[in-house]
Amino acid sequence: MFVLDGLVATLLPLVAIISLLLFIILPLLVFIIFIFFDIDLPSLSEFEEYVMLSRGGRVRVPFRRNPLISPREMQSLTLANEFEISPGDVVQVKDILSKARNLPPELVDMILDRAEYWACSTAVASYSNQPRHRLVIPGAHLDQNKFLLRTKPLGLTKWSPSSQVLWKAECPPKQLEKEYPESKFETLMENTVSTLEYPFRKVVFDIVSCDQGYSSHREDHGTYRNSWTWFDAGLERFDMNNKCLPKCPDRKDTVHSSDAADIPTCAIRSIWPPVEPITSRSPEMQYQHELLPTSDHLIQRNKHAERDMQHYRVEWYWNDDVDPDSPEAETLREMGRGAGTGNGEFVRNLKFGDMITIWGRARFPGWANYVQRVEVKVYWAS
Repeated sequence: MFVLDGLVATLLPLVAIISLLLFIILPLLVFIIFIFFDIDLPSLSEFEEYVMLSRGGRVRVPFRRNPLISPREMQSLTLANEFEISPGDVVQVKDILSKARNLPPELVDMILDRAEYWACSTAVASYSNQPRHRLVIPGAHLDQNKFLLRTKPLGLTKWSPSSQVLWKAECPPKQLEKEYPESKFETLMENTVSTLEYPFRKVVFDIVSCDQGYSSHREDHGTYRNSWTWFDAGLERFDMNNKCLPKCPDRKDTVHSSDAADIPTCAIRSIWPPVEPITSRSPEMQYQHELLPTSDHLIQRNKHAERDMQHYRVEWYWNDDVDPDSPEAETLREMGRGAGTGNGEFVRNLKFGDMITIWGRARFPGWANYVQRVEVKVYWAS
């Protein structure tokens, strides 16, 4: 009896210390960590949205296809942090395979393509420094068609714009008169052109956005039906007949204007969206923006009446073969994507020197496209 009393007397302080650690010091320490590292604590409504009780009474966190993104997280977020292969890396590997095994160039290209060892270029537009950490594109407004970014001229790794002002803005609506032949771009490439028929293999879009978060169509909430905010992929090319004006901020040597090394930013012309005359008698041109999404350029719609930022990742491959009229295309529509973007034609038709653009859209009063970040990665066999 005395032994048991002594054991209880010994254990009581230990139990008290453990209880103090578990119920007072540990929660306080966790709270200090959250505050020190500026971690957002979930509200009760967010907790109720995320957490459900299973039949056994245990807490279960359901899978969420599109995770919530906070503005603080966006400042340090890298949407795709995988290793990016440069054309120089591809050249080195090609030399190793060619010299070590004495393989023909065609076979080397097939090996690297099979391994998806493709050169990659990235273009990013981030709006974390904007008010409320986002760009707002309002519907039924002059800014309802917003140019967001363009990629560097595909494959032309030695070209760079002289004017960042012109580079970050939409190009003036002018008709493309004459394309540059591929041979003119060779001096701006780090290596020779691949022997593959379609050198461009994949385009990846990463978009963080949402709409205004409400609408009167409750039956469509949480779906992509009747969603009037979206993103389109456009295309631009250089015009060989461009005449750089004397006061152009990107003016280059006009004596050798046919030299690709002297291509100014003002030579960029839009292929899509197309341009058209303002009137039948006017030489002035304007962009032709469609009222509704175009199925072969629609990257992604925003989820209907979703006020939390969503991360959309869309990949287009050169060998995609979804017929726009097939049941698989209907699946793309249900995912908020363009039914005509699954056939691979956009990627297969890319040429060296092309620039891919992204346009943000909003239509009709009350609708708004909130954009935090847009990123494009283009992969090609070089």
